[in-house]
Amino acid sequence: MLRLRYLSLTALSLLFSLFPLVLQAQDSPQWRGPNRDGVIPSYTEPRTWPEQLKQKWQVNVGMGYSSPLLVGKDIFTFTRQGEQELVSCLDLDTGRVLWRNAYDAPYTVNPVARAHGKGPKSTPAFSLGRLFTLGIGGILSSWDAKSGKLLWRREFSSEFKATSPDFGTATSPIVDGKLVSCHD
Repeated sequence: MLRLRYLSLTALSLLFSLFPLVLQAQDSPQWRGPNRDGVIPSYTEPRTWPEQLKQKWQVNVGMGYSSPLLVGKDIFTFTRQGEQELVSCLDLDTGRVLWRNAYDAPYTVNPVARAHGKGPKSTPAFSLGRLFTLGIGGILSSWDAKSGKLLWRREFSSEFKATSPDFGTATSPIVDGKLVSCHD
């Protein structure tokens, strides 16, 4: 299971490195793309595909189920390493870490879901220069997308402990203008 998550991120980095000119104009700033429908409207499939992919770079970002975002030449990832959740910004062309920020996010997995790991499961959302993340334990954060500086945070799991989900949060934030919506 963990190997699959790492392979998915590696495969994604390969696609990004193979088709940078095609993808540059096609931001994917939230779960399932620009319109949350799994479609990138301006994507044109290459006429020919290489017989074998050539890996340009690889970065170990951690584990989780969150999808990476592509905005311009920035790739944003939201993962877990140990007892911390990690948000990172990578350069599309090189895989170089532009910034990384981690915070303590201890979480006890329900025994029934132990095989799923400690997440995170929610894909971030990008809007107006900000990145929004929702961790598995209900920590909603807003980050400056250029610097990685934390702008604000709400910890729903401590505010509403009696109603926290048994299997962690998995909904991805949605941004509509200046409003951020999520279900914890």
